[in-house]
Amino acid sequence: MSNLGRVSRLAAAVTMLIGGATLTAWHSVPVALPPMRVVKSATCGCCAKWVEYMRREGFTVSVEDRDQFTDLKRSNGVTAALESCHTAFVGGYVIEGHVPADLVKKLLADKPAGIKGLAAPGMPASAPGMDMAGPHYTIYSFDAQGHSKVYAER
Repeated sequence: MSNLGRVSRLAAAVTMLIGGATLTAWHSVPVALPPMRVVKSATCGCCAKWVEYMRREGFTVSVEDRDQFTDLKRSNGVTAALESCHTAFVGGYVIEGHVPADLVKKLLADKPAGIKGLAAPGMPASAPGMDMAGPHYTIYSFDAQGHSKVYAER
């Protein structure tokens, strides 16, 4: 084989490696997360901690403090059984309570049909923002009518 043939094969191999590395690097670039709006009570410390947690997880979060927002919850499919201390809106979904960031990101990536949002009812001690030792808790998905089913266990 001539030196020109070896050089051509080497150049082709290098081009494939570089092209593959470029494609891999491009593919692994994280997609920007949509902005999140959180409605909460001005006096709720655990809500503020959850907002900070979501920011550390890459979300851009705006906060709206309200004294009363039960009607907002109900009009967005959050029933009394699903209710928690704050309500967030991101990428067309409702996030009720202390839902972990990885589950919100999964919801945004998967875009499952029929799901209006996710809820971590009550104030689970071991949830992000609560940050205490506690039992496992359940995160539910729900539809626009408030029908819910288990989405994840933590």
